[in-house]
Amino acid sequence: MSNPTTTSATMTRMIVDVHTHIFPPSLIADRAHLASIDAGFGELYASPKAGMATAEHLLASMDAAGVDVSVACGFWWQHGAQAAEHRAYLLDAAAQSDGRIVPFVPIASDEDASVLDAAVAQGARGLGEWRGGGELDDASAEFVRRATALGLPVLAHCSEDVGHLYPGKHGGLTPGGLWRLISTQPEARVIAAHWGGGFPFAGLMPEVRAALEAGHVLFDTAATPLLYEPRVFIAARMLLGDAIVAWGSDFPLREQERDRAQVEAAGAGFAETYRDAILGGNAARFLELS
Repeated sequence: MSNPTTTSATMTRMIVDVHTHIFPPSLIADRAHLASIDAGFGELYASPKAGMATAEHLLASMDAAGVDVSVACGFWWQHGAQAAEHRAYLLDAAAQSDGRIVPFVPIASDEDASVLDAAVAQGARGLGEWRGGGELDDASAEFVRRATALGLPVLAHCSEDVGHLYPGKHGGLTPGGLWRLISTQPEARVIAAHWGGGFPFAGLMPEVRAALEAGHVLFDTAATPLLYEPRVFIAARMLLGDAIVAWGSDFPLREQERDRAQVEAAGAGFAETYRDAILGGNAARFLELS
């Protein structure tokens, strides 16, 4: 691993960004056409100002930010041709990264969940960024069932029921949809993006707390400065404890170096063990990273 952050003379901590996005250059170059045939892609990436990064961009960012490992996700495409191209790129980029890139592959809405079998054989480590359709429809749930059967965690896009609108807010799991997933598929291992759309407050409910304590759910912090005040980290610790939150930058939407610094600043009053858990320890355990 490169650029480890030393916490003592005898121990180093692994820095893990559990939520980033990369695209093959061919899909980046075809942005305008793809935006015209895929409404979901167009909502997020039609504007040339919307950041799209390659594996090379991500690795350079990781070096600058002192990140050891990044989970790189695909996009939840509408058509199988783009999803297959994206999967192949993620798997190839991960294979060439010496373990620094962990590939979470996409499936298109018009594909069968069985395509995951081949992806696993080629090195896929997760499914994502998966969009479960608000309250979680049965067709979407099948993708999670297949991933779980194959031993893959799922990074799920989650959205708040309240607050300001932004591109991509709709289509993610609401807190209600996330609860339906957790409660009906308790063996599924889920990284709930964007704080689970505000789900942590429900952790005070005994039945929810019991489900979370099984250790199959992780809440990532992706896009936190665009959604919440910094004290969200304090609130989450009070509600959930130290072991269930993991840093995600949402790169390239957020620069890794700047986003990591803001997490460090927000955690200035925390115990060092909590900062280390957020910035890598929890993700390393959840993803079984050495």
